[in-house]
Amino acid sequence: MNLFKHLTVLLTLVLGVGLVRAADSGKMKVILDTDIGGDIDDAWALGFVISHSGFDPLGVTICDGNTPARAKVACKLLYLTGRDQIPVAVGRKTHDGNDYQFAWAEDFEALKPIGQPAADFIIQTAKKYPGEVTLLAVGPLENVADALRKEPGLAKLFKRVVLMSGNIYRSAWNKEPIAEWNVVASTKDSQVVYAAGLPLTIVPLDSTTLVQLKDEERERVRKHDSPLTRSLECLYRLWIDSPGSRMTLHDQLAVAETASPGTFYGKQETLPLVVDDKGFTRIDREKGKPVVVCLEPKRDAFMEFYIGKLTSKRLER
Repeated sequence: MNLFKHLTVLLTLVLGVGLVRAADSGKMKVILDTDIGGDIDDAWALGFVISHSGFDPLGVTICDGNTPARAKVACKLLYLTGRDQIPVAVGRKTHDGNDYQFAWAEDFEALKPIGQPAADFIIQTAKKYPGEVTLLAVGPLENVADALRKEPGLAKLFKRVVLMSGNIYRSAWNKEPIAEWNVVASTKDSQVVYAAGLPLTIVPLDSTTLVQLKDEERERVRKHDSPLTRSLECLYRLWIDSPGSRMTLHDQLAVAETASPGTFYGKQETLPLVVDDKGFTRIDREKGKPVVVCLEPKRDAFMEFYIGKLTSKRLER
């Protein structure tokens, strides 16, 4: 009987440790909303999301412009890297524009988007995992706004919403704030999102314009020679329009903030923000909703983390 008791206690301890380890190893549930296929940082951000072991990517939703063509780029990247179990949902098409990166996937048919519209996918997923999902949106905000219009209680279901969005004080490009592209490209939708009372964090131009990819960093990724890094290099070559072109890491900085909140910024301010009718993100003490704003990027720490993820393992089919 004493032996049985000892074995029972030992088994309980082992199972308890296992349960603790299982809880500790829980991955962050993430939806990436992206206008992939325009600027190059979107594809390299998707690569970041699927190569970070701390993420559980629940889906990729496609926003802005020629969304069916953008979706093919996302589908091909997921397929080639063996992550084709991640669903791709297409948002509403806002124009028929073309982009050189679309050529990379124009004949690709091996993996197709799901039939469910992006906004409905966002709603369904948030309801399935209430309080667990982080929505990471790095393009214009049509899908997020459409989801909020369809489901008024959606704001309470997210654990966190992180945007590459806005410009508060200045940037490396301008001494005064400008109407940042992701906001002004769909101003009314941006107004809906910023006013919704979401648990919102933004990574603005104030930070992102300070970080560009160096030649030696690109070469480090290229030399890794995996399905992911080969795909990213191909897309980079389609995007580049002159020998002097360099990627600004807008969206990747938002991915890093999602992965490790606050780690890669020297300052984070909580500010009451609104989007005005011209697409500017303004501080408004009376009407603004609280938004965490990421400032003063720690470039070296971020780049080591980011490049390390892209080259840490070989995503294969």
